[in-house]
Amino acid sequence: MTVTTASAPAARAARDRFLAFAFTAADVLVEAGTDGIITFAAGAFRVRFGDDGARFVGRHIASLIAPGDQTTFTMALSAMPLRGRIAPLTLRTSDAAQTASVVAAMLVPDPPARLCFTIGPVPAAGTDAVAEGPARLQDPVRFRREAEAVLRAGGAATVGLVEVKGWQALREGLSPDAQRRLREGIGEVLGGAGGQALASEVADGRYGVLAQGRADIEATVRQLSALMRGNPATRQARVEGTGLPLDGGGLASPQAARALRYVLSRFTQAGTAAAAAVGANGGLAGILAQASLRARAMREAIAARRFRLAFQPVVGLADRAVHHYEALLRPVMTPGGPAQTTQDFVTFAEAVGLSGELDWAVLELALGALQAAPLARVAVNISGLSMQSAAFRDRVLARITALGDQLGANGGGRLLIELTETAEIDDMAGAAESIARLRAAGVPVCLDDFGAGAAAFRYLRAFQVDYVKIDGAYVRAAAASARERGFVSAMVELAGSAGAEVIAEMIETPEQADLMRTLGVQYGQGWLFGKPGLLPGQRR
Repeated sequence: MTVTTASAPAARAARDRFLAFAFTAADVLVEAGTDGIITFAAGAFRVRFGDDGARFVGRHIASLIAPGDQTTFTMALSAMPLRGRIAPLTLRTSDAAQTASVVAAMLVPDPPARLCFTIGPVPAAGTDAVAEGPARLQDPVRFRREAEAVLRAGGAATVGLVEVKGWQALREGLSPDAQRRLREGIGEVLGGAGGQALASEVADGRYGVLAQGRADIEATVRQLSALMRGNPATRQARVEGTGLPLDGGGLASPQAARALRYVLSRFTQAGTAAAAAVGANGGLAGILAQASLRARAMREAIAARRFRLAFQPVVGLADRAVHHYEALLRPVMTPGGPAQTTQDFVTFAEAVGLSGELDWAVLELALGALQAAPLARVAVNISGLSMQSAAFRDRVLARITALGDQLGANGGGRLLIELTETAEIDDMAGAAESIARLRAAGVPVCLDDFGAGAAAFRYLRAFQVDYVKIDGAYVRAAAASARERGFVSAMVELAGSAGAEVIAEMIETPEQADLMRTLGVQYGQGWLFGKPGLLPGQRR
């Protein structure tokens, strides 16, 4: 293997490179500046391209792609400021044989910003398929986080909310093969919005679209309607959609992000009608203005504790002994009031700036439960918005000190904090101080949903934590996908290098538990080990 760099890499850059290799079946790694000029080359360059990597430093990254595929590559490259990545593409490289290869890339925003590319072999028949271009429907959590990243970066973009009415009933009239073809067609239509877009099925028949510029979502709706008319079983389908420009409308970046998160949550739960009802037609500022009218009711709900906590066990995978319990919020429906999911409740509280009050209320209930169950350990979810607040941090530490021996000496590890990624952390230094002081007080800290968004990797670099919790999507996919197993293995190794142990969530079968343990995961959570309920010894 040859390794050449224009300058000695720092430890942080080296870890980013490790991530890039570990998360792809690649044999070549290339870094380039935002101008596309190669600054670092590693891997099997002599085998693939007949020359050492040193010869490619200073060239444009496109020089590695065969002339016939450079148009496709250039289009994908131009979308990187919007998407933050190039999903795996099958392209021919510029070697003499023009070998078909899998090319992927990510934008690393940490100064200095750079592009990280990997090139690897095309999977053999019968192994994991490679997603090609914009037709792939992305994971909803990743879609939301990429949309927020674009919003924070100030890029000109549009979020489209598109719904196929009655999709579940329509789908029942299609064979599995017809469903697959229709899904591919939907991905092609949505992925072509505004020239090239990122699309996600956020719920059955409901799609989010992240497109460049002021994309014409109405045109996308017409194209999707035409696709539906092409199949007798879906000919009567009605498609609705609306476009939401990603500009703050005078809002501060955190406010705009909260408004976006809220409207996406409502659309996911109840479709375009719900999105319109919360003010989507008035843009992000309209959403927040309308939400503010309901803020008083939410504040009253938090103050009156119109929610409860359910506790789900987290066990050691080696011995299945309970390590601790996670406190999960469950809204309590009021007579005559609308039903609310946990996601609705939390995202609305964030949208109107009440996440700190909600986090404190949840923490108080959890501390009360700990006092009633003296042998239990409980993890409480705290949002990034609260974690970066000095006032919230001081309030929590004062409460822990006041409880004293009831939590064990110096906290005793009976209380754990899970840092959620529902909201991006802006004040990294403030959050790092909160985490350091909590750990010094005997409160272990866990990074939640690790792997679901790029921010989690930044947090692992910036914060010293005790645990990371792998997003359940990886657990579900790992049994059927060697690539996903590679992701999990890489995350376990990365967490270990940072001194953290690993929890895998959403484990539902013994096979999943055994696989996670084989991959090095220490703890598991999911219905296999117990559904959310009361703590041992806790009374209703």
